[in-house]
Amino acid sequence: MPYRHTQPGTFSVATCLVSGTFGALLLWNADHHSSAMTLLIVESVVAVLFSSLTVEVGRRELRWHFGPGLWRHKVPLIAIQEIAVVRNGWWHGLGLRFGSGFRLYSVSGLDAVELRLASNDVRRIGTNDPHGLAEAIRAARSRTDDAED
Repeated sequence: MPYRHTQPGTFSVATCLVSGTFGALLLWNADHHSSAMTLLIVESVVAVLFSSLTVEVGRRELRWHFGPGLWRHKVPLIAIQEIAVVRNGWWHGLGLRFGSGFRLYSVSGLDAVELRLASNDVRRIGTNDPHGLAEAIRAARSRTDDAED
């Protein structure tokens, strides 16, 4: 694998655990014990699922997944038409988001690499290494283009 990078989702995990704990305490004090436990379990599962974002640039495709990798996403390199380093607004949020005109995958921070696909779909992949990821995709695409000639 020419490029593999995992960004920890420190902010995502902290947000889930703090909000889950606070909500559970409120529910517990209101004598809703089972709801409090359910909330803690759900928030803990979400924290694990969004604990990191791993991105891999292979010979023919770009792949990424959250946390342990239950949901995997991929795009063939030949389908990528444009690559740009972008900065998301804080209002775009974290996790898997459908923004105005793009789909965002992010666990922490505002930096991302935006990919415009041949289908005109746009994907933004959050990363704490936006320039490294963009360059790895460009390099892999040029190797793919050279191999096809």
